[in-house]
Amino acid sequence: MATKVRLISALCALVMAVVVAFQSAPRNIGHSGTAVELRSTDAPMSTVPSLVLPTTNPRPFEPCEDIPLDAVQGIGLAFTPPTPEEGLRCRYDAGNYSVAVEAIIWRTYAETLPNDAVETTINGHRAAQYWIMKPSDWNDRWWASCMVVFKTSYGLIQQSLFYSTIESNPPPNCLADNMRRAHELSPHYIF
Repeated sequence: MATKVRLISALCALVMAVVVAFQSAPRNIGHSGTAVELRSTDAPMSTVPSLVLPTTNPRPFEPCEDIPLDAVQGIGLAFTPPTPEEGLRCRYDAGNYSVAVEAIIWRTYAETLPNDAVETTINGHRAAQYWIMKPSDWNDRWWASCMVVFKTSYGLIQQSLFYSTIESNPPPNCLADNMRRAHELSPHYIF
């Protein structure tokens, strides 16, 4: 009896396989004489959003070029000449500390702010200040740094002040000095 049940099951499986193969086979095998029509459309190829931010100007603000040298010298940030660094970043030297100004087009102001940022207005522009690396017992041989960021139409301008906690004599008051430099430099920024 078990042999008959196996034989009937195998026969049913074979019939189902033939039916499925027949239904899924292409209809016109060989040369039927019908031409293939290719059509174009203006529809997008994908509905996945692009991760690239649409920008019209990849260099909206170049600090080393757009801030006049006499303005930098007048506020005491030209101990050494302004130094262009990677990207749209420029480093200014005040002797016992440095200030770096950079235009960011790939990140927004809101995405940049940490939880402890203090928002304010500087010369009529939305800004925030916060510590990046606060001087403490565990990092007293490293750099201390703080940041002031400005909201712009293309992203943000970030201005960081950094100094050595051992070699800077006298050490600056990071947040106060960076805020003062922001008030002095921001009239030259391109928002």
